[in-house]
Formats: sequence, structure tokens, C-alpha cells
Amino acid sequence: MSAGEILQAATYDELMASCQEFRELVDAHNDTVGSERNREYASVKTTTGVSKEEIQKTCIREQQTEASGDQLIKREERETGDTGLKPYIQYLSHRKGFLFCFLTVCLHFLFVVGQLIQNYFLAADIQNPYVSKVELFTIYSVIGFILAVLLLFRSFCLVRLGCDAAESISSTLVNSLFRAPMSFYDSTPLGRILSRVRISKLRC
Repeated sequence: MSAGEILQAATYDELMASCQEFRELVDAHNDTVGSERNREYASVKTTTGVSKEEIQKTCIREQQTEASGDQLIKREERETGDTGLKPYIQYLSHRKGFLFCFLTVCLHFLFVVGQLIQNYFLAADIQNPYVSKVELFTIYSVIGFILAVLLLFRSFCLVRLGCDAAESISSTLVNSLFRAPMSFYDSTPLGRILSRVRISKLRC
């Protein structure tokens, strides 16, 4: 920026390569930090009589400590790759997730079996002279009604599973945020917290 106007917007490396003003600003900052450290070590040397080599060693150790990431705001950790069944088990562990998942699977299995029975009955008795059209239509309609009921209960269990898990995850997240110590908010940027909340809402 210069005189309240943005001259150029780019990454740090691009600005260092193309913008002279930015390089001068970084150099001035480094010179200021270096001079402050030299004044501190000079004052220590005059008061304690420490040699120049020991001061340089101390300076190198501090720089290594800063470079190792020992800072207030730490880098966000990310994991990539196949996580296995762990996320699904955690999702089903909320509320009665395993129960509704079991009911959903059982109802879906009964729905598939009912479709097979309906098709088999229609194929076996459609040309049977001992079965009237009224009986054929009635039995076929009854089986279809039962399948519709099974499909309705299966959808209900699946929706109940998702709603209960989403409500449990959201309430757990909100309780964790309200009960977190102040050090958590001091070391975690607000944008990172909001992104975690948004991601959890999308997953639910």
C-alpha cells in the first residue's frame, strides 16, 4: 500500500520478486528486529560480561525455536487419505444411530424380498386358469401396499437417523465451544472456528 491505495496484491514470494517497495519494507523490518536484538544482547553483555560467541549461540537457539513453530497460533493439522470406517462409526454412535441403521437395513431387505415375491406371484399365476383376475389383482395390490408401508418406514428411520445425529453433533460442538478455555480462543483464529462449524453443518 502507498498513500492509502493498494498498489499490488499477490503472494509473499511474488511481491518479493516484483515489488521494490515491499522488499524495502521487509528489509526495514528485519533491520529493526535485528537492531533490537543486538541492543538486548549488548546490554546483557555489558551487565554480565558474556562473550560474543555465547551471544551468537543464544541468538541462533532462539531463531531455531521460533522456526520450529513454538508460537501462539499453531498451524492447522490436516489428514488426508482413507480414514476407514471410523467416521461412520462415530456418526452412528450419536443418539440411537445403530438402532435406526439396523432398522433401515432390515426394512430395505424386506422391501427387496417383497418385490421378488410380488414379481414371482405375478409371473406364476398370470396364466393360471384357477386364479381369477380379481384374486390376482387383489393379492398383487395387497403386496404393493405392504411394500409401500415398508418403504415409508425405511425412509422414516433413515431421516430420523440423520436428524438425531445432526442434532447431537451440533449440540456437542456448541457445548464444546462454550466450555472451551480462553487459551483455546487465544491460540485459534476465529475464521478457523467458523469454518469448522460450517463444515460440521454441511456434513450433518
